[in-house]
Amino acid sequence: MAKVLSIVVPSYNVEAYLERGLLSMCDERLADALEVIVVDDGSTDATPAIAQRFVDREPRIFKLVSKENGGHGSTINTGLAVATGTYFRVVDGDDWVDTEGLVHLIEQLRSLDADLVVDEKREVDMKTGASKLFPLVEGTVTGQVLPFSTVCRDPAISSQIMIHTLTVRTQLMREAGVHLLEHTFYEDYEYVVKASVPAESIVFLDLEVYQYLVGNANQSVSHANYVKRWDDHERVVLELLRYLGACRAHADDFTPEALAYLAYKVHLIIDTHYNIALLFDDDRRRGRARARAFREELKRIDEGQWRWGNRRYRQALVLNRLGIGYDTVGRLHGRRHV
Repeated sequence: MAKVLSIVVPSYNVEAYLERGLLSMCDERLADALEVIVVDDGSTDATPAIAQRFVDREPRIFKLVSKENGGHGSTINTGLAVATGTYFRVVDGDDWVDTEGLVHLIEQLRSLDADLVVDEKREVDMKTGASKLFPLVEGTVTGQVLPFSTVCRDPAISSQIMIHTLTVRTQLMREAGVHLLEHTFYEDYEYVVKASVPAESIVFLDLEVYQYLVGNANQSVSHANYVKRWDDHERVVLELLRYLGACRAHADDFTPEALAYLAYKVHLIIDTHYNIALLFDDDRRRGRARARAFREELKRIDEGQWRWGNRRYRQALVLNRLGIGYDTVGRLHGRRHV
């Protein structure tokens, strides 16, 4: 019997976390419908041994693929290549799922016919254990298959499409040739964009599934790591600019709404790139030099995106020269994003 859902678990040196994640997916009710592919990305700890124990315990659900280290994107590429499920999802090796939520998701997937399925995530602080559910925003239509072209017009609704909430029809990604950057951080944004732009249909489910561990200083989304991995972030920005150009060159394959959504998603990551250079980096001079060099390259590639980002660049540049960082601005405005 074909599997309903393939979950790829990118895993690199996650021996402290992996068992919890795999246990959350090890349930007799899921045996006929779920495939969990643990992709060991060249770990040097007990990660592959832990995964193998689950393969031995429940081979109907678990598979282990070991490979040389290639980064998070390479594990998704590998998982997509071997997945047999009708739908595809990513759960990182240090995270886990709400088991009951996953059972209910698969029940829904059995009868759904949609390219994208979006549900809810919970963030859990690794130090305190405190958690916060991120419910669907007000105005989201749930339980109905909708045209993606109508959903992607609303940034508040479409922003709920993220790697932690997204299930994708496997065949959609294969037909679209989705392939992610390897040896690169921040390609989760690339994944979400490339998996969603070709979609024709989407459904939102009022259902909690993903349990996202936060509060780890080593996480790539910390401000210090964004600065440290500036080159990685820039590779993702440039790849998405390339992808935008390629999609525009084949505009007949996409709805105008999908192309507008793609352009907006590229604009957002460009704004983030300016923030990293000018507001995250304590070395103000280095940040200004990075931002200037990027703007020169951006203008050469896509002058429209260059103009679109002018406001954020100028705002961030003023704050940079005043010695005001992102955290200070966030406290003044009482929000996380500038």
